[in-house]
Amino acid sequence: MAQDKLVSENKHLFYDPNIYGYDDDFFKTVSGDVKALGGKIRIRKDADGNNAKVLTSEMMMFGNLRFSFSIPTAPAAGHSRIFGLYSIAFGNRNAAYFFISGTNFYARSYNDTSNAPDQTTIDWETEWTNAPTKFEIRWRIDRVEFLVNDRIYAIHFDKVPRQTLLPMYFFNNQTDGFYLNYLEVREARKMFSASIHFYSSSSTTSSSTSSSTSSSTSSSTSLLG
Repeated sequence: MAQDKLVSENKHLFYDPNIYGYDDDFFKTVSGDVKALGGKIRIRKDADGNNAKVLTSEMMMFGNLRFSFSIPTAPAAGHSRIFGLYSIAFGNRNAAYFFISGTNFYARSYNDTSNAPDQTTIDWETEWTNAPTKFEIRWRIDRVEFLVNDRIYAIHFDKVPRQTLLPMYFFNNQTDGFYLNYLEVREARKMFSASIHFYSSSSTTSSSTSSSTSSSTSSSTSLLG
């Protein structure tokens, strides 16, 4: 007898601001001015001087995380921008992200036992300035790979996040237009959403219970694949 074969149990996600705008069930703004504009999400310091800090309620464990960003200027004195996998609760532990600090651009990762990072300096390319650019983090159990426009620029083996769920994180201390064009997760081992409430009913429930549950509906929409 023929049986259906599961192609993959890996998890996938694609967030397109043209469709979802700024979904505050998915993104959690800690501070700053963050909003959807023209099919993109603008992340910047607000008028009161609060740096932009944003996390996602969606968390992933292992897999490929890709962003398309439009970064308005090359790294310059005073600039600080972060995008990647980072938990405010963990601090400088279990993280992997791209980091602009002043005139430097880094790939940075941490493990679970040390607050000292593994860090690689990446030379900024002119073509990345003020143009949609793909930044990707491939998180494996034994390494982290950092890519820009599909080219590998760094591989870290010494400081790799442990097996845990991590949110996506964005930081900008500038008032310029730091734009997220889209976000994509491929082949994640696990994904978890803190904001989605699944609805289910059972045919074995009593008539009073089933009549009440059948009249209810769920408006939750999952972005997970």
